[in-house]
Amino acid sequence: EAVEAGRAAGIEVLSGVELSCEYKGRDLHVLGYGVDPAHGKFQDMLRAFRETRHNRGLKIIEKLNALGVAVEAQDVVRKSGEGALGRPHIAAVLVDKGIVSTPGEAFEKYIADGGPAYVPKYKMTPSEAIRHIRMAGGLAFIAHPGVFLENREDLEELLLERFDGIEVHHPKHTPDIARRLGSIANERGLLTSGGSDFHGFTGRDMPVGALDIPYSVLTAIKRRLGRPA
Repeated sequence: EAVEAGRAAGIEVLSGVELSCEYKGRDLHVLGYGVDPAHGKFQDMLRAFRETRHNRGLKIIEKLNALGVAVEAQDVVRKSGEGALGRPHIAAVLVDKGIVSTPGEAFEKYIADGGPAYVPKYKMTPSEAIRHIRMAGGLAFIAHPGVFLENREDLEELLLERFDGIEVHHPKHTPDIARRLGSIANERGLLTSGGSDFHGFTGRDMPVGALDIPYSVLTAIKRRLGRPA
């Protein structure tokens, strides 16, 4: 849908996906650029992922109810529409009901990782994510890995998974972190990418378009995909 809308509006759109993984007990997101949205097995994987996400959302709602926070599953399902039900939709309903003032407060008080209503999500391994992305014709990147710079050995080990690139430009990456990640990518012959990490509402993520990323980043990705740059 996004590709078609972009074509109509004269905006270039590159298909992509973000998959939740776990690496050494920590959350790790893997980005896939240029995946084929019509790939059957890839869609089967995403469908299974959405089902686990939906069930997780229902469990979070049950925990909120047990805490005395009145939230109904039907309201959250309605809020998610045709999208994959997730914590942002629960946060939005909590705001609608006046239980919290902002989505950020909903996360902080109830549903953030380790919060009183938190429920762990299904996570695949980095190698599984890379395999799914490559199967669909895409390129696999480590998403916003600045946190892993705390332990360079972990990052070096992670890069052995044969990623295609690293997300260098990100709201949580200081200029110094971006330079260091860029150097690591350059040393290893990896591509770079960037994004606002906007997941649907303000207050938690940087709005779309608020982060400047060189167009050359996209040009390099398209060349690796074998597409006209």
